[in-house]
Amino acid sequence: MIENRQYKRYAAGDNASLGIDGSWHPCSVQNLSGNGLFLETFCRPPIGTVVELDLSSLGRYSGTVVRHAWDGVGVQFRDRHPHSAPLHDHRQGALFGNI
Repeated sequence: MIENRQYKRYAAGDNASLGIDGSWHPCSVQNLSGNGLFLETFCRPPIGTVVELDLSSLGRYSGTVVRHAWDGVGVQFRDRHPHSAPLHDHRQGALFGNI
């Protein structure tokens, strides 16, 4: 299967928190791109829910839940987001590795 992605994905192992209506839920960033991320979490907000993201090494962002999986949720960044090139240059595979 050929993947047609606009942004490269980076594997991650970063701790994070997912904020929904003022409640924060622990999670882990499984992978990250310039457009969004996948969070390993037990929390399953409905698709279309606007959430807050507190990524321990990257800061705070807002996003929209776009998919569910058995082990977490996919979130698309809303306004500002980390750009994939600076992530790759800055991390050099220490936290984020190209996948």
